[in-house]
Amino acid sequence: MKRRFKASLTVLLAVLFVTGCSSRIGDFTTVSTKNVNMNAEYQKVGSTEGSDGAVLIGQPDLKTAVDNALENAGSDTRYLTNARIIGTSYPFYSKITVEGDAWKPVSGADAEGEVYRLEKTKKGKFLISEDGSEKIEVFESVQAGSEAIDSESR
Repeated sequence: MKRRFKASLTVLLAVLFVTGCSSRIGDFTTVSTKNVNMNAEYQKVGSTEGSDGAVLIGQPDLKTAVDNALENAGSDTRYLTNARIIGTSYPFYSKITVEGDAWKPVSGADAEGEVYRLEKTKKGKFLISEDGSEKIEVFESVQAGSEAIDSESR
């Protein structure tokens, strides 16, 4: 009887240890932890992902997860569009993952892909392609940590 109880308890603890939950925290049009110059032109780098985790004590940091996603796309990446933020929890571990399309400023040497510029109009803020064929609406700034996403003071 004792042996059966120990085996059942071991199986129950193993199941609890590996059981986790993942949920979408939110979808955002634009996310960044860096200042973004609204007058600059930007080029899409591609999709990227970054995360931050915490074991036992503490909570994962959203700012660190966004910074990791930006860094994974390249050192000069400034912001993400079409960003998804996902939270994952296990009994002893928590993680925040940020996924999105990375954008960097265009320099004269790397203008191979389509170039976009941030533009503020009466109808709102938009990413507009260089040839005007594509227009992506950008909603109001969202903060991650203590820094604002866009800086209109530049």
